[in-house]
Amino acid sequence: MANSKRRHWTFVGAAAAAIVLAAGIATAVSGGDPGEPKAFGNPPSAAATATATDTSGATTTPGAGQSSAPGTAAGTGPAASDTKTLSPADLKWGLDYSDTLTFDTPDQLNTALDDAKRLGMDYIRVDFGWEDYQSFANYPPDFSKFDNVVAGANARGLKVLATIDFPPPWARRASCKDTAACPPADNAVFANFVKQAVARYSARGVHYWEVWNEPNITAWAPLPDPADYTKLLVTVSAAIRAADPHAFILMGGLAADHPSPGAPFIAPYDFITAVAKAGGLKAVDGIGYHPYPDGDPATSSTFLAISQSPKSIITALNQAGAPNMPIWITETGANIPALIFGPPDQVKPQEAQQVQQAKREVDVLSSYPNVASFFWFSYQDSPPDRLFFGLRRGDGTYRPAFDTLQQIIADAKKAQ
Repeated sequence: MANSKRRHWTFVGAAAAAIVLAAGIATAVSGGDPGEPKAFGNPPSAAATATATDTSGATTTPGAGQSSAPGTAAGTGPAASDTKTLSPADLKWGLDYSDTLTFDTPDQLNTALDDAKRLGMDYIRVDFGWEDYQSFANYPPDFSKFDNVVAGANARGLKVLATIDFPPPWARRASCKDTAACPPADNAVFANFVKQAVARYSARGVHYWEVWNEPNITAWAPLPDPADYTKLLVTVSAAIRAADPHAFILMGGLAADHPSPGAPFIAPYDFITAVAKAGGLKAVDGIGYHPYPDGDPATSSTFLAISQSPKSIITALNQAGAPNMPIWITETGANIPALIFGPPDQVKPQEAQQVQQAKREVDVLSSYPNVASFFWFSYQDSPPDRLFFGLRRGDGTYRPAFDTLQQIIADAKKAQ
C-alpha cells in the first residue's frame, strides 16, 4: 500500500518470479491450521506422555510417527507415511499483508481487513518485525501499532499469524548489521522481546507465530544456515510457549527455489532434515512453505517438492519421524510481469491468467497430503518493489482474482 512499509526481502524471491513469468511461464516463483492451535503437531502444553492429535483426528502417543511434546526428542528414523490428503473444504484460508497493516492509516486498515472478511479469509499473515517496536535497547517495546491490527482482526473474527523477524540495528550481529535479514546477536535477548509480545497478544487472542521468513535463502544473512537457525528457533519457541502454552508455532516459511541463479539456497528437504537433526522439529507444530509455481502447479517442481519428488518435504518429515506434521502454505500466488517488463497490452491477459492460476493452485495443493492451508500473497501490489501479485492493483482497484478467490473460498466452505 501507499505509505506502507514492505517486507525487506520479499523482492528477493518475487523478482526472480517475475523474470520466470516474463520468459513465458504463466506463474510466479518466490502454513494453514485445520482448527485450533493444538490440532496438529506438538500439543503445546502437553507432557511427554500425553497423546497428540494427527491430521485425521485420531490420537497417537508421541514417538509413534509423530513429533513428541516440547522438551522431548523427535524420532530420528524413517517412518511409514501416515499422511492424510485434504480437500478445499478442509483448508483454512489466509491473506498475506507483509507488514503493511502495521503502518496503515485507520481507514486503510479498516478497508484491508474488511476485504479479508469479504473474501472469507480465516487468517491474516503479518510481519512482526522487532525493529518496528523497539528502536533502542534502553527503551521498552512500544506495541501500539500492532495493537490496532489485532483489534481490527478480532472485530472481524480473523485470526492473526505473526511472522517474527527483523531485529533492530542495535540487536543485529556485527557481520550483517546493515540488513534486516541479519539474525540477532543474542538469541536470548530476541527471545525476551518475543516473550513480552506473546504474553501481550495471547491475552488478545493471538496464538499463531511463524519464526522468521524464508531462512533457507539469504533472508537469513549472510548465508542460510540451518544449524544456526535451529538455535534461534528452539530458544524463541521456548519463550513463546512459556508465555502462551496454547501457541501454535511454525518453522519459518521456506522458499521453494533459488531467488536468482547462483544465489545461496538450501532446498526445503535438506533444510528440514538439518533442522530435525539439530532437534528443531520438536520446537514447532508445523512447516511453513512458499511454493510459488514455476509453471502449471500440477507439474511445477515447487509443488512437486511437497510430496511428489524423491526429496520432498513429506519425505523429510517421514524420515524425521513426524509424518503428520502439517505444511502451512503461508505464501503463494501469481505475478503480473507485464507491469514490470511490458508490453502493456499483456497486462489484462496476465490478469486473466492469474484468475486461472488461483484455481489451479487451490486444486493441486488441496490434493497433497499434510497441506492444511492456503495463504495468498498478496493483498495489494507494491509498485516501488515491483511486486504485482496483489488482489488489488497499486491504484487500489480490484483485480478479477479477488472475486475468483472469494468464490473459491465460498464454495469450499459450503462443502464443509
